[in-house]
Amino acid sequence: METAPQKVLFNYLKAIITEDKADPIDISTLPEDFRELGEGLQLLARWMGEMKEMSTQLSDGCLDIEIPDSDNVLVDSLKSLQATMKHIAWQAKQISKGDYSQKIDFMGEFSEAFNDMAKQLQEKQGYLEQSRDEAIKSMELFKRVTDNIAHHMVMILSVETGELYRNKAVDRISESNPALIRKLKDRIQNQLSETDGTLKNWETEITIQDDQSGLSTKWYFLVDVNAVQWEEQPAIAFIIEDITEERRKELEMEGLAFFDALTGLHNRHYIMQVLDKWVEAKEQFCLTFIDLDNLKYANDAFGHEEGDRYIKQAAGTLSDVEGEKELARIGGDEFLLLVRNCKKNQLEHKLEEKRYNLLHRGRGESVSYRKSFSYGIVDTAEFSSANKSMMLREADKLMYEYKMLNKPKIKLD
Repeated sequence: METAPQKVLFNYLKAIITEDKADPIDISTLPEDFRELGEGLQLLARWMGEMKEMSTQLSDGCLDIEIPDSDNVLVDSLKSLQATMKHIAWQAKQISKGDYSQKIDFMGEFSEAFNDMAKQLQEKQGYLEQSRDEAIKSMELFKRVTDNIAHHMVMILSVETGELYRNKAVDRISESNPALIRKLKDRIQNQLSETDGTLKNWETEITIQDDQSGLSTKWYFLVDVNAVQWEEQPAIAFIIEDITEERRKELEMEGLAFFDALTGLHNRHYIMQVLDKWVEAKEQFCLTFIDLDNLKYANDAFGHEEGDRYIKQAAGTLSDVEGEKELARIGGDEFLLLVRNCKKNQLEHKLEEKRYNLLHRGRGESVSYRKSFSYGIVDTAEFSSANKSMMLREADKLMYEYKMLNKPKIKLD
């Protein structure tokens, strides 16, 4: 049974509306009276398809689409929407380029939101420009201030791009001592690459060797480290203070603290620390207490200059004792000698030889007194307990006994 033409056309209209693509109908199969209506429905199907396609592309954000023919009255509003969206997109691009004068006055709440956004962006841009200008001014001020600092070097480095800035103090030192600046910069770069992210101040020592003389000079620097923003990128500022003179004075003072000014030998403070270490480490060594003979006579008869000369001669003689030793002047006429890995009788032989040399030297001088020393030796291996005080007392006792038996007469025969 054939379907009524009214039913065929109705189903076709229904498919046009509800389906993405309706199956076409054969107009020739319709009665003559229904063919014009069928042709009208086919035109509607084309228009509806074009409208659906255009709507889909606009909803996906595609604005550069093919526009249907002008006879399709169903897409007129979509054409208007496309033109509006293209204009808004152009305005948004202008805003992204910094043109915040763009306004929309014909889209209700959307216009208000768009215009408010443009206004806020314009205000933020103003703040950014002001901040940038202030940053530039601050940077210029920073450069002027740091360039006038004579005793502090300033270097700003980026982890990625390297050096960003150096003040004039760096340039001045670089001209006079380029090797020092190279080593200092290498030291900073190494410190920068080894950091775990935490910034801390540090002190560094740099040794520079003179190519001509071969002599080495030590430089000391205190480095203050700070994270900064420089030219719109994260960086680290190194403020470097030359503390070489200060450290040299400290080292000189430390040296004075451990040395005797007259003889150049170590002093009591130093030798007692060594004695403590050797005793604690259970080293085998000989401890010798030494006392000059006739020093009081030299001071009284010929003055303290002669007495000082006598002390320095004795110090030089004792310094010639061979072995792993530590020698110190611990009092006016007293010396303490520590010799590791040495037998007691071997050390006695060495000291007797040095004593004879000093005595013989005194005979050939114009002043009329004998120069020599008395000594007492203890071997630490002979003590059951590591008692420093006991060792010193025993050595002092043996020295006194030696002096009573061997002290030479003051005057020459």
